[in-house]
Amino acid sequence: MSIREEQLVSWSKAPSDTEDQRCLNAISQVVQAMTSRFGSDVEVYTQGSHKNRTNIRVDSDVDIVVQHKHAYLNDVSSLDGAAKAIYDTHFTPLDYTFQTFKNEVEATLRAAFPGDAVERKNKCIRIPGNTYRVNADVVPAFTHHRMQGGPYRAEAEGIKLIADDGVHVVSYPVQHHNNGRQKHTDTALHFKKAVRILKHIRRELVDAGIIHKDLASSHFIECLVWNQPHSTFQEDTFKDMLNNIVLDISMDMDDTTKANDYAEVSDLLWLFRGSAKRTPADAKVFADAAFSYIT
Repeated sequence: MSIREEQLVSWSKAPSDTEDQRCLNAISQVVQAMTSRFGSDVEVYTQGSHKNRTNIRVDSDVDIVVQHKHAYLNDVSSLDGAAKAIYDTHFTPLDYTFQTFKNEVEATLRAAFPGDAVERKNKCIRIPGNTYRVNADVVPAFTHHRMQGGPYRAEAEGIKLIADDGVHVVSYPVQHHNNGRQKHTDTALHFKKAVRILKHIRRELVDAGIIHKDLASSHFIECLVWNQPHSTFQEDTFKDMLNNIVLDISMDMDDTTKANDYAEVSDLLWLFRGSAKRTPADAKVFADAAFSYIT
């Protein structure tokens, strides 16, 4: 099908103030519960689409990180033997485990939201939405440092969690937010609009049974678009801009070298290298389906 420019313009817009207020209501309730329980030991903040202003109205759930500031899960894989020995001597593991922290966050949320069907999930605790607030995924996390060059030198600070299935997950939400904001500026305020449009297109493709609902997450789409050169966004219409973006993605996925150079928006993690769940083939399927839908 050929989609009208007016529809793309509509999809490029951020959610309304009313919808955004429901996000803010959820955040406020979680902040109050967490600070009442943990005080200054935790920092509570948003990550993901709402924080980065790439959310759309129909997917306006909010991700809320509860980061323990004094508990660490660091990456020391880049340290040499001597530096690793010094690190092990001075940084002893805490008796306070991540599992204990997540259990305490869960119990606190159940007490703060009685009768609201709070659900523990693999990586987060889900608080269901209502007329006052949107769904909220609360993500307990320890502080994470990527150690580089010496036992006291952190190349980057992020967060790390241990999912209930045992998988370790590292992310850098602050760097992601900052890089996305810079990309938006560098593309004449088109980057986030392009991401929102492609999220709407993804929903249309899923509803039509053209792609599987798990093929391209919101995070995945945002990363794919972020990797495009600034010149790709320099078009007079959204339709031409989106065609540029998805065609470039599709062609890049046919080139192993180019695909392997795709990074997450934080620019601290590779998008495909080392990932069994995200593949260039998935990105190409999404990009080709989006191109067919647009044109």
